[in-house]
Amino acid sequence: MPAAQPDPVLRNLVATRRLMAWFLAPVFVLLLILSSLQYRQRMAEVEAQQQRLAEQHAQDLQLLARPAMDHVQDLRRLMEELWLQPPDPGPALAAQLAPREVGGRADGWAIADPAAGLRWGQVWWAEPDGRPFDPLWLRRAAAFVNQARVAHARAPGFEATWFAAMDLNSSFGYPWIEPATILQSMGVAALRELAPLRAAAAARTRARLAAQPPAIEDAGASHWGPPYRSQLAGHLVVSHMAPVRVGAQIVGEVSLDFRLDDLQARLRAWALPGERDWIVDAARQVLADTEQGPPGEQQALTGWASRAPDGLAEPHLRAALDQGPQSVGDWLLVAATRPGSPWTYVSAVPRAELRARILPSLLPNAAIALALLLGLVAAQWLLARHFVQPAMQLLAYLRALSADHRAPAPRLGRRWQVWVDSLGATFAHQFHLLQRERGSEARKSAILDHALEAMVSTDAAGHIVEFNPAAEQMFERRLDEVRGADVAELLIPPRYRARHRAGLERLAAGAAPSLLGRRLEMHALRRDGSEFAVEMVLWRSELDGETNYTASLVDVSERQQARQQIERQRESLRQAEKLSAMGSLLAGVAHELNNPLAIVMGRAGLLDDKLQGSPLQADAQRIREAAERCGRIVRTFLNMARARAPQRAPVALNDIVRAAADMLAYTLRSHGIALELQLDPDLPPLMGDADQLGQVLLNLLINAQHALAEKSAGEEPRRIVVATGVEARRPGGREPRIWLRVQDNGPGVPAEVRDKLFEPFFTTKDEGLGTGLGLSVSRSLLREHGGDLHLEGGEPGRRGASFRLSLPISGVPEPQADDSDAQPAAERAPLRLLVVDDEAELAALMREALEGAGYEVATAESGAVALALLLEARFDAIISDLRMPEVDGAELWRAVQALHPALARRMLFVTGDILSPAAAEFLRDSGCPALEKPFKPQDLLAAVRRLPLSAPEEDHHDAQR
Repeated sequence: MPAAQPDPVLRNLVATRRLMAWFLAPVFVLLLILSSLQYRQRMAEVEAQQQRLAEQHAQDLQLLARPAMDHVQDLRRLMEELWLQPPDPGPALAAQLAPREVGGRADGWAIADPAAGLRWGQVWWAEPDGRPFDPLWLRRAAAFVNQARVAHARAPGFEATWFAAMDLNSSFGYPWIEPATILQSMGVAALRELAPLRAAAAARTRARLAAQPPAIEDAGASHWGPPYRSQLAGHLVVSHMAPVRVGAQIVGEVSLDFRLDDLQARLRAWALPGERDWIVDAARQVLADTEQGPPGEQQALTGWASRAPDGLAEPHLRAALDQGPQSVGDWLLVAATRPGSPWTYVSAVPRAELRARILPSLLPNAAIALALLLGLVAAQWLLARHFVQPAMQLLAYLRALSADHRAPAPRLGRRWQVWVDSLGATFAHQFHLLQRERGSEARKSAILDHALEAMVSTDAAGHIVEFNPAAEQMFERRLDEVRGADVAELLIPPRYRARHRAGLERLAAGAAPSLLGRRLEMHALRRDGSEFAVEMVLWRSELDGETNYTASLVDVSERQQARQQIERQRESLRQAEKLSAMGSLLAGVAHELNNPLAIVMGRAGLLDDKLQGSPLQADAQRIREAAERCGRIVRTFLNMARARAPQRAPVALNDIVRAAADMLAYTLRSHGIALELQLDPDLPPLMGDADQLGQVLLNLLINAQHALAEKSAGEEPRRIVVATGVEARRPGGREPRIWLRVQDNGPGVPAEVRDKLFEPFFTTKDEGLGTGLGLSVSRSLLREHGGDLHLEGGEPGRRGASFRLSLPISGVPEPQADDSDAQPAAERAPLRLLVVDDEAELAALMREALEGAGYEVATAESGAVALALLLEARFDAIISDLRMPEVDGAELWRAVQALHPALARRMLFVTGDILSPAAAEFLRDSGCPALEKPFKPQDLLAAVRRLPLSAPEEDHHDAQR
């Protein structure tokens, strides 16, 4: 078998590389070494030069600060030597101290004359107890000011020199400062108010010296303070201070305010192009900056770190002071200071600036490197032609295969084709294996993702690793935001987290699991922090030696809410009667619409009748239908006070009874009331509205409960009996009826209220317990179903109340016989009717409708006009509005009652305010029927026909009266 031949492409590549290595590598390496060494040497020289400049500037700053430090030490020694026996300056200084007053109170003494201040500076004394100044202190002040004045004359940079007493509210210094300026700078209104500030400053000085106790004669006890704006001319100054000791006691402190104008001028003179220079104090506060204005226009005082370029920080400055120049990013940072000097010189030079200084010296090497680069480009072209281009096509094919295993293979020639074929076969096999794995993962993911129950998996430490869509919906969190989070922090309420973590620790320690596989009910936490009840099953699994815990959770909060809802509904039923009273308010609103609406409805109905067979009848019908729609809207307001029958369906009355019993079981049991059900098992279903019938039954049961609440504990046990049955078939072949009785053994219904029991707004309950609409609304609901409700008579010797309702199985009211038309119209004399309404259009409408039915009609636009007509003519009946100006319907009825009692019983009232308390009370007292607005002409005729016809003897008797 012949030996395998090396690949020609690979052979060419090796030859090319060998050639490049022989000719170019040594030269290139040598140039790199030389250039690197030269660059580093030149850069080190530049850095050393920058450091030398920084040391020179730091020396200049030390020399600048030395006079200020010597001046403070001289004054400190002067005060310590002359403290006990200062020279006497005579009475001149005492004569210049003038007493001060602030707000009518003495405020010590101070020099107020600027001319005197040229010699004596400023001296002030303001002890809180008001005692006069001590002459010994004036002698000390004179000696101090004399020496300070001489020093200020020699040093123009000295702003102000002061001595502040430690235990007295006194101070003196040079030059003179107006007392008002002192007070304004200290933020007080009087010199005596400086006493607590002076005491606080003395306490801070003693604490500082106690923390670092200096030798009494050691000048190191002095220190420099932070820079601030001078109170004289607003210059930027820094104070140098030293304590004055007499024996072991600190009696005061000497301070010098040194102007920093010269620092900024010097810094601007020192700065080189492209540099950033600063002068900072020991606290790294910037005293001068090359980027701020000229001397006297300094910017706000800030720390060095806030002004330094990006990347430079406080640790870099400390390293530059301790170790020399520091390279930080694109900057070279140098800093220098001198022992005893309060200031540090800092300079930052961009690396680009340094390179610009040294690169010209490297140009020869750069030319050689350029030639070498051209050789490399030529070599690269040869390498790309014979190797790189085919290799890149092979790499592109590899990337295409990673996206699609069926990607077309490139044509690279004989030498590269073996690689192309090998890659295609490898990726095809890998794709087949990947598809099998993906199918398995897809089936598992489908089971997990489409599970109805929430699935949450954690590792042994309680961190979430899986969170299916049902869990996302339940907890309102996404998988990507909970993965890796602590399950206790996200899903478990805070009060259970300690117990959860303790359980994980026990399982990690090898304890036997006690909750795994059990169905548990617990609380969980949603994203918004609300808790809800869940049912959970927990199990453990092992995967590659790692322990996982998976919980299957079901939200059972709706189940609990259903139980709570039942309790809330029980409470809501107690409030139902109170809400019914709102109907009277709605009726008052609807009344304002009823009059015009009644006119529109009536006129539309009459127009429809008159246009029978006419082409305009369709227009009249549309007007009538629109008016009736408006009427239905108005009645919707009234329906909020009176129930309607919105839906009818077959219902089982026994089921309604049992549901009401279950709903009130706890309430009755907690009140000691026994509920007994005597239900007919063969009771047939009836057509009705289950909600309305349930409302009636609940109202009767709640009334019975309230009645039994008045029963004393010593009597027989409280009991309510609910019974149902079927009445015998009624005569005339009418359909059978179902009855229901609610009977209690309470105190019963007094005889004097039996007749008023079903009247609206009448109640026997205490204030706040009922509205008086319960029985009235219940009877209305039952009558709409074709039934009725009444109070049964009590049995002899038996207490309690018994309410009985009856309903037809069909739920349809039985037709009522209308005897008004029993007598033929030809045999009846036309009845004379009086229509009274302040709405002229409505009165005309009623007149036209009644005259069309064969009545003789007269109209009156007010109650007063109606009374005048009654004195002149006889009428068989009166149709009157209830609410009118001046004489309303109620007043008209009282007047008719006095004049014609029989006619007063034949009055029909039309009103839209029938549910208001006043209207309901009047209609109940008068016993007259009412017709609600808006109404149809047919409704008006039907209501008139139901009026009792006049008896001749009654009319004759009224006429005699």
